[in-house]
Amino acid sequence: MFCLKKIYLFVFLCALVTVASCHKDVEEFRPYVPTQEDLDPLLHQVPDALSSTAFLFGGSIPDTTLTTSNGVRVFLADTEQLFADETGATVPCSTCPSLKIEVTTVLRKGDIIARGISTSRYPDARMLESAGVVEIKASCNGKALQLLPGRYLKVQIPADNVSPGMEIFTGKIDPVDGWQGWTAIGTQAFWAEWPLVNPPGLQSGYELIVPALGWSNCARPVIEQSSPFCVTLPDQFTALNARVFLVFKNTRAVAELKGDDATSTFCFPEAPLGYPVNVVVLGKTGGQLWLVSNFTEIGSNVQMPLTPQPQEEQQVVNFLKNL
Repeated sequence: MFCLKKIYLFVFLCALVTVASCHKDVEEFRPYVPTQEDLDPLLHQVPDALSSTAFLFGGSIPDTTLTTSNGVRVFLADTEQLFADETGATVPCSTCPSLKIEVTTVLRKGDIIARGISTSRYPDARMLESAGVVEIKASCNGKALQLLPGRYLKVQIPADNVSPGMEIFTGKIDPVDGWQGWTAIGTQAFWAEWPLVNPPGLQSGYELIVPALGWSNCARPVIEQSSPFCVTLPDQFTALNARVFLVFKNTRAVAELKGDDATSTFCFPEAPLGYPVNVVVLGKTGGQLWLVSNFTEIGSNVQMPLTPQPQEEQQVVNFLKNL
């Protein structure tokens, strides 16, 4: 009898194993691959190498004007009392054997996309028309510096046509979520004119009094009535592998539409009505790049369906360089 019970138990267990083996594993279906970060190497190819300039110094520095290849000028004055380290302690330039000042200029809409600094205001997402963006960084022996409280840098940005109402905005960057937008510091930009050496003449432009290192934008708000603007893409594109932009015609302004990881809809809440724009979509799935650019004029409550097309890397780079 004992042996018979063991036989029954063995048969029962075998049946359980057989039944269990008939159930397939449940797998989560993901129609997309998270590859948006793979767009970064491509975007790094877009800005011209001359848009960033590093100025190197050793020891004390007299009052100096730094001029980039595209004519942006940065003035250093009273450099013994200009910079501080991360603790707030003064760092006289005479005590720094290796001082680096890095100046990056953004004067093209394609560069705005490439550097991830779309021209919307924080926190209300209203659009800004930019006359030029400058990032200034300073370091001593490889360690980042900041301006001392109460100190500032004077920056001049060339412009063929100087418009009224320009203000100074600084970039807001969240340590976790990254770029947030531009915040006004309550200071106007001034009209300026300065001499040129080669060829001789006069250059007009804007003069900014910048109270901090980092990103600064000479811009003015777009005051027209606004409306949400959305773009829908095929299901395989989400915020994990695509980016969508409004690139304004005849105005240096770029808005990035926001999406999420679960849907293929991207929206911008404050698109100014009546403005002509190119709607640009960049994506990457696996090793394939995707691009579409579609011209439209912003109307009320617009939702536009778009389908990106496969593109080669150099085609995408050239397209962005020419925006």
